[in-house]
Parts: sequence; C-alpha cells; structure tokens
Amino acid sequence: MKKIINKFLAVTMALLTALAVIPFYGVSVSHATKVNNSSNKSADNDVKYFSTTMYNFNKDLFNNATDEGKGKSENNFYFVNENTDSWAQGTGALNRANTSFAYTYNVLVQGIVKNRLTNDGKLQFNYKNAGVFESPEKQISGREVYQNVQFPFVKDTNGYYEFNSSKNHVHVDKSKKNGQTLTLESGKQTVGSVSSFFPFNADGNYSPDYHFGMNMSIPFYINENGKDENNNPIKFEFSGDDDVWVFINGKLVLDLGGIHGAIDGSIDFSTGEVKYGFNKTNNVKVIKAGQTTQTDAASTTLQKLGIDMAELAKGENNLQIFYLERGAGESNCKIKFNLQQRDSLEVNKTLGSTTPHTDNNFEFQLLKQNQNGQYEPVGNKAYTLYTANNSIESNNYKTDKNGKFYLKAGQRVNFTSNQIGKYKVVELTGGYEKTWSGRKESIATGNISDNKNAYEIQISENDTKTATRYTVNCINSADVTLNDDTIVLDYGKTVRHNVRTNDNTSSQNASVYGIGSGDLAKNVESATGYSKLDTDVDLHNGKIKIDEDGVVEYTPTRFMNSVDKANYVVSYQVGNGNKQDTRYAYGTVNVLPATSVYYEDDFGTEDNTDSTVGIVWTGSWKKDGTSQGGNQGSENSKYGWDESYKGDAGYSNGSAHYTDERMASATFRFTGTEVDVYSRTNGNVGKIIARLKKVEKNSDGKETIKNLLTRSIDNLSVSGDYYQIPTLNFGDLEYGTYEVSIQVVPVVSGEKRGLYYLDGIRVYNPLGNVDANSVAGKAYSEAGESNAQYISVRKDLLDSTKVNDLESSISGSLFIDKSENKVGDRTDDIGTYKEYGPKNEVYVKEKQGVAFKIKEYDADNNKVFIGLKSPQGKDVTVKVTSGEHIQYINLKSASDLYYEITPNEDGNVVIENMTDNLLSITKVRITSKNATTIKNSLISTPELMSYVEKFDSLSVKQDNNKDDSIGKDDIDIENPEDKNDAEDKNDEAVKPVSIWQKIIESIKIWFGK
Repeated sequence: MKKIINKFLAVTMALLTALAVIPFYGVSVSHATKVNNSSNKSADNDVKYFSTTMYNFNKDLFNNATDEGKGKSENNFYFVNENTDSWAQGTGALNRANTSFAYTYNVLVQGIVKNRLTNDGKLQFNYKNAGVFESPEKQISGREVYQNVQFPFVKDTNGYYEFNSSKNHVHVDKSKKNGQTLTLESGKQTVGSVSSFFPFNADGNYSPDYHFGMNMSIPFYINENGKDENNNPIKFEFSGDDDVWVFINGKLVLDLGGIHGAIDGSIDFSTGEVKYGFNKTNNVKVIKAGQTTQTDAASTTLQKLGIDMAELAKGENNLQIFYLERGAGESNCKIKFNLQQRDSLEVNKTLGSTTPHTDNNFEFQLLKQNQNGQYEPVGNKAYTLYTANNSIESNNYKTDKNGKFYLKAGQRVNFTSNQIGKYKVVELTGGYEKTWSGRKESIATGNISDNKNAYEIQISENDTKTATRYTVNCINSADVTLNDDTIVLDYGKTVRHNVRTNDNTSSQNASVYGIGSGDLAKNVESATGYSKLDTDVDLHNGKIKIDEDGVVEYTPTRFMNSVDKANYVVSYQVGNGNKQDTRYAYGTVNVLPATSVYYEDDFGTEDNTDSTVGIVWTGSWKKDGTSQGGNQGSENSKYGWDESYKGDAGYSNGSAHYTDERMASATFRFTGTEVDVYSRTNGNVGKIIARLKKVEKNSDGKETIKNLLTRSIDNLSVSGDYYQIPTLNFGDLEYGTYEVSIQVVPVVSGEKRGLYYLDGIRVYNPLGNVDANSVAGKAYSEAGESNAQYISVRKDLLDSTKVNDLESSISGSLFIDKSENKVGDRTDDIGTYKEYGPKNEVYVKEKQGVAFKIKEYDADNNKVFIGLKSPQGKDVTVKVTSGEHIQYINLKSASDLYYEITPNEDGNVVIENMTDNLLSITKVRITSKNATTIKNSLISTPELMSYVEKFDSLSVKQDNNKDDSIGKDDIDIENPEDKNDAEDKNDEAVKPVSIWQKIIESIKIWFGK
C-alpha cells in the first residue's frame, strides 16, 4: 500500500526548454511516469521466463459481481481505493486500507485463504468473492485474464533469479489474451522517486491501472540439505504488496495476505526457516480477518508447515505464487530465488476458448529422431504432470514403451534430462482442429508436421549455466455445431426423434438444456425463455418437448397447415482443467406435414368444438375397437408409409367412431387440395350426406363460408365386410381451407340400414405449392417427394378422354361388389363397372390387375409410388411388372400405404394380385426432382386394351340383370347415381371410374415381347 504523497507543482525554466509538472494535491495514488529513452530498452542480462497467468480487474464491476453473486457483506473479499471506499473503513481488517500505520502498512491479514490448494491446484478463499483466481475461461464481470504469459527474471552470477520492480519493469499487451512473452525493460516505472509495479500501464500512461494479479508457477529441484552444488543455501524471497500467498506443492508456506505496504517474506531451505520482515526489521504484525487484535508475526519452519525436505529431494517440485494489487496505492514487487532449474521439454494441452470442456484424456506420443533420420518412441521416459492450475499432480510418471503419455485439457508435462537431438510430439487423439507452437525460452522454434498432428523441435546443447526450457503447445479447437433437423409427418400421431444424432462430435460434451419456440433469441451466454427438459412448448400445429438424451417428442394438436419451428438448446462448459464458464448452443427443429397426412378418428378430443383442431362430433357417437396409440416413425424418406400401420387388419390404428343416430354429424376443416374420408363397409351400413364449404378470411380477419358441394353416399357393401374404404372424396380443389360436414341418414326402406363408421381422414397437399428453397421444399426434395401429384387410378382409367379406341370386347378383369356371396362377379357392360365398382379405389382378385401408362413420365426426374391395401386385412402378394423388371410386394394391412415402384422408360406399369385375397389399389403418387408445370395422368393404349371392344363408345347403362341388380335404396359404395332419393337433389355428378386387368398375352404385346 503506498504512503500518502503530497503532490506539488514545480516549474523549471531553462534557456531553450520549460517543463511543467502538474500538481496533484490531496490525491493518494502514485502515478507512473515515462521511462527516459536512455533507459527504456530491453535488459541485456541473462533472462529466464516462467509461465504466469495475469489478471486485470475493474474494481467496481468485480465488487458488484461479488455482491450480486454472493450477497453484500463486509466479510466479502473486495478491491478498494485506499481509504476512500466504505469497505476500506470497515471495522474488520480484511479490506481495511486507511493510512494509519498501526492498521495497515506492517500488518498482515492472515487466514484469507485456506492452507491447502485443491487437488487440481485451485486457491481456496475463506471469504466470498466473484472468483479472483477462477479458471481463465470463466467469464466474470470486471476481470480480464491473460494466459500463458512468459514472465521474465534476470539471472545473476550467483545463480539467483530476480524480478525487482525498482530495477526493471514489464508491460502486458492487453490485446493478447494468450501466449505473450513479456519484454524485460530496464529501469523502473516511477512516480517521483518511488518505484512502482504497474504491468498493465504502458510507458507514458499517467493513469495507473490499479487492481491486478498474478498466478506464477516455478518448477524446481532441490537436495535434501537445501543447498546448491556450491553449498550455498537455497532461498526464496519476496517483497511487495498487497496480498501474496506462496505455496510449495500445494501447501501454504508464506501468507502475506491483506492490504499493506511492502512486507518481506522469505524461505531458507537449508535451515527450514520461514519469516516475515518490514523495512528490514521484524516489526510485522498479524491480524485475522474480521478482528482488530494484532499479534507479532512469528517465524516458523517448513517442517511445521508440512514440507518434508526428503520428499522435495525426490523429484520435480512446484512453487506457486498468487499475487494481488488490491488497495490502489503504492505497488511493489520483488521476487528473488536460487531454486535449482533443469533443462526441460514442456508439453501443454489446452482447448480453444469456445471448445467444450471434456474430462477425457488426450493421447500423445514422444518420439526422437535416430541417426538414420527415422523417429523412434522415447519409452519409459520420466516426467512431471501439472494440473490446469499449475500445481503438480505427480512427479513420478513415465511414458509407456511406445513413448505414449496422456494429458487432460489444461494439463502439461515436463520432461527433463533430455538428450540433444530432434524430437517430435504427436497428438494421437482426433476430432479437433489443432494449433501448434513451440519456443526455446521466449524465442519461437520448431515446425508443424504430420498433417497438423505433430510438432518437431530441436533440443540443442546448452552452453550456458542457465537452464533452458523448451515448450510445445497444442491447442485443440472444435465449436459446438448443432445441425438443424426436419421432421415430416405423414400421420397425425406423436413422433419421437433424436436431434443429437446429426450434431458434430464436439457437441457430445454438451448437455441438453431445453427447448423453445423458433422465435426465441439464440444467446450463447444465457438461455432465457427456453423451457427445461420434459416440458411441453406450444407451437402452431402441435406441442413439443425434449429429454436429456436429445429426443424431441412432437404431438400434433390440430390439422396441420404450416411449418412448426422450435429451437433446442444445449449447455456446455468451456475451460481447461475445471469446467467453469457455461455456454449455450442452439439447433432448430422443423416439423411439417408431408404431401398427404392421415388423421385418426380420435385425433383431438370427444368434446372438441374447434373444427380446425379435430373432428367436432354432434349426436351420439361411440367407439369401436381399441386405439393402439403408438408413435409414427421420424425418418424423412418414406412418405405415406409407416411401421405402426403395416399390421392393421381392421380399423386403422385399431379403432373407429360409429353411430346409428339420424342426423348425427362429424365436422372438420382442412387446408389442402383434396381429402378422403375412410369408412367401414358391410351389409348393415347406411347413407351419409356430405357437404363441402370454402372458408375464407378477408383482410380484417372476418371469416366467410361458401357452400360448394353436397353429396349423398350409400356405404353399403353386399359381398363382405371391408375396412378403411375411402367412401368419400373431395378432390381437384384449389388450394385453400375447406370445411367438411357429414350427416348420417339411415336407409328406412328394406332392411333399414343405419350404421356409419368414420375411421380416418387423409388430407392432400396441406402446404400447397412450396418454394424449392423453403424448409418444406428442401425436406420434400431430400426425400424425393417434391412436386407431388396424386392420381386416382380408377378415375383416370375410366375417363374416356384418356383411353384410345379399342377393338375387342371386355371379358371382365375386376372384382365388382354386385351381389352377396358372388365376389367374382364380372360383366361386359361398362355401365356395370360404373355402377358397382368402388368409386375411389380399385379392387382386384387373384390374377386380376390393372395396367396403365404414366403420361409425360421422365425416368430421370420422376419417382412413382402406388397406394395399396388389403381391405380384409389378409395376406396379399402384388406383382408389379415394368419391362424386364418384376417386383413383388407383400402386404396385409388394411391401411392405405404407399410403395415405391419403377415403371419402364415409357412409363408403363402392370399391377397384378397373385393371391385369392382381395387387393385394393388407391392412388398413384408421382414426384419430380425439378419444378414442373407438367400434369401427369394415367392412360391406356390399344395394345394394352386390345381385348376391349370400342371401350369409349360403350353406352353407360344400368345392369338389367334383375337377379343380381339392387333396388333404389340399395345403391353400392359411394353411388352418386341414386336419383330417386330426395336427399340427392343437389348432388354433384362424379365421373365414373373403371380399371381392368391386363392379360398375360397383352403384357407381352405392350412391352414389345
């Protein structure tokens, strides 16, 4: 602590020059003055460098950080401005810094720190502070850290190393936070005639940069008698202010704590004596922090402090100095010692400032070049291992027979007794970007080799009596990179997906913190606003949460019509040795609907009243079967197919809603271009009236609803019980939002059928046309699902505008549901196909099939998928022929699932049922890599249909076979022709659709065989 200095004004006049000295009356600080040019030069003495971490503090910011983090208290450890701060005038001695001789300049405050360093070399305070000497990577307000600073000492002819601020000074470059070597400048920084130690002040800077610190490590060797080779006592001496604590191998030996003047402390290893002095006297007082009673500072011995000379003599030791200028006054520093040094090769392992901390070992190998220029392992080589805090972990390690040794982040090894020659240090651990450097004392030397995995350095003969230190530094860098994830949903079911699997290797050292909506900020220093683990976050279409393993769980909560975006966040520590400062990294999860999405009947809740969220039920509805629940798969590669549906033999996912109440209704809204409603059909089901409305909003958000279509549909099946039949379809719609309402209308005549089953809903193109560079566009492209078109097989092949003139009569190629227990009914009458065939899909029995050509098919640009199912839930084998290629598909699911097929180069495909169980063919999905305006369609050719006589000229007439025909109330599945029913007056006519089997002979003709 500096004494109060009276400032004065002096004006000296000369003949040619006038110098004015500015007065500083009443200011209790010493100011550095610029060193004269004659003395402002590097010292020419024999200089040796020791590794040091230096700290520069902003008093107010750091003290505030202490108060905010620890709570304000006079028992906290503070930086002060001499006697002007409230803490400086407190009753306790911990932070007392007034000018009373009795209280400060010769008074040590001992007990501020504990007597032992932690196992990893950290200083332990007994009083709270924001983290004075915490690891450099820990970001603390008001503290700047400078790592791996090479601090210079002058070696004299008697073997003593010394830094004395009254003789020399140094300047820290504040722009270099890592790896700088300080130049030893001749002369002292002075204020008047008083020397000062201000390493963070440049020459000519007259505002002292107070409040700084050092953590210096000095390795040494010693004989058990505590003397050097010339029988001189080995000593360590310090003189300075303020707080100074000196440790040997982690044990406190000198305790010069407190804000005080320049007090001396010394260790004589030959006698073991440890003592304190002030102004060359023994008049040093000691007070405990928080007390006012002083006692004389007593001398002690190394033995009493737990230091055993025999143990020190066994190998390398470490003397560690913690230094603080805390009182903002006079600053002095003198360190002098003749601790024995040896030539050494030091290897340091550190991590980059943004690289996640890891406790894993990094594997190294030490090699030496032989006479033939080849490198060989340096096996069984002894070394000392240092922790990240400069303390010795062990001085009894050796490399293995292959020269291998291991370092954790922040550790270093010290090899001594090294032979002259060229060495190579190799890091064998991969996965990082490596930065190497090497020095011979303060001079850069050596070179990088082995594709940045090694460093070569030459150890030369030492022709001086000063030990030479060679240093190799290896810095590993790897930023945490979280790659975005996109989940595409084909079904309105929960999906689970691990977002960590595609993140980079370094992110494995980070822990999942939480998740939040995509509009939250991505702040590397905090995760404000993000929900913690296993906590739901509401998005537009659903809710999402994340667990500790990085598995996100997304549950859709409404019919999807947009992309949901969420950010997940991981936390990690950066630091060497000790995990300290927490950082955050972010990744984005996009969840979006596929080109078609299937929703279960129980999507939403039974009491739902919002038709955009789920189905709104009115009347008495019951549930048949038990929902299987479960999740859908998360892979973005097979649209329209999911593992959870492949075993459905009845209702999709195990259940359906049903009712027999007249005018019971189900209403929902969807956004897209088409919708299918799936039902169960048998001899007991009745009719429904389905209405389609267009929903629009004006600029004010006011909603308008326009009636578009009304249909009456009879769901009867006379030949069997079939599941998941798309009895209702509204297609060829302009992209927009629509409302579908279904009312149950029992058939009152005849058998009085009245049941209706609602099993599920499939919405097509819920996002409409997407930009190729959008999230959805990229996801569709990655899966080969861009520009998807859905074509009804039955509809296109019955459209006479897409079928050429044909020559032969039709012999019947498809199963038609015409009469009970006659599942193989066939007809030559196209009108019968229109009347009895399923209107939204095609049924084929054994050896029956369909054949078509995809118009405008481009094998290099298009992918083709076919919708197939077994409406009875039985095993079916499907044969797909395209040119010379034959593909077999085995299925048993009643769910409409899509399978990829490959037409021949002309776009021709034949699909046949190879088993006696019924097969249903629904739609063809065609995708294209490139954006296109081409609209594909399915057509038949004369070659294919040579067995059909003038198909497009056949009359559309009813089947007049009275034995098999059905009455006006017995119209088959989705029959829009029931003109006798009053409910059908406003029905829109639906184009009849048909499909036929290609016989074996025509396959050969078609493919040119």
